[in-house]
Amino acid sequence: MATPLTFCQSLLAEAQTTWDAVLDHRFFREVEADTLADEVFARYLRIEYGFVDTAAVALGYAVAKAPSFRERRHLAFNLYGLTTDQQQFFAAAFERIGAPEDQRTGLPPHGASAALHDVFLGVARTQGYEEILACTLAAEWLYLTWCSRAHRTPSARPAIRDWVALHAGGAFAEGVDWVQAELDDRGPRLSVERRARLGEVFARALAAEIPFHAAAYG
Repeated sequence: MATPLTFCQSLLAEAQTTWDAVLDHRFFREVEADTLADEVFARYLRIEYGFVDTAAVALGYAVAKAPSFRERRHLAFNLYGLTTDQQQFFAAAFERIGAPEDQRTGLPPHGASAALHDVFLGVARTQGYEEILACTLAAEWLYLTWCSRAHRTPSARPAIRDWVALHAGGAFAEGVDWVQAELDDRGPRLSVERRARLGEVFARALAAEIPFHAAAYG
């Protein structure tokens, strides 16, 4: 008898086509093959840095909407890391690639990159704790998956190699495991309507990753 899927595995199974399409994105393939143009990675860093603020807003809403102090404490530590450790990482990455001073800032949502910001902010402001976690899981599970794959053949360029390594294990992987555990515990106890909504949020966040990464190409 086949082992039943966990709640998170069922979210992924329902969005499998989108998941596969994102993992086959040109950006991810070029990182893995170490053929990504330097100027594309430099633009991507600015786009991703701009998203950090949106992620911080969404995480703040998750802290407020969490069901108890246990979850709030964990999420608050994550929020602290996002606004400190991540800040330092981007500063070091810009320095390493030799970005001009006026190009060491995050780019605001614009054009292709805006959809991912809209999904995160819309869900954070109007929906519940579990929906925010579903949105977060889509983005972070995706990153853990493709970076774990790309980490097997590290880039010769330190900035790209370090970016991939940061998302291929360690604290980042532990964070993904925590979100999965939360949703695997809480998801099955939600109403049918809420479970369907989590699936829709998960799929929308994944779909928004496609134009978000395409934006790096200008």
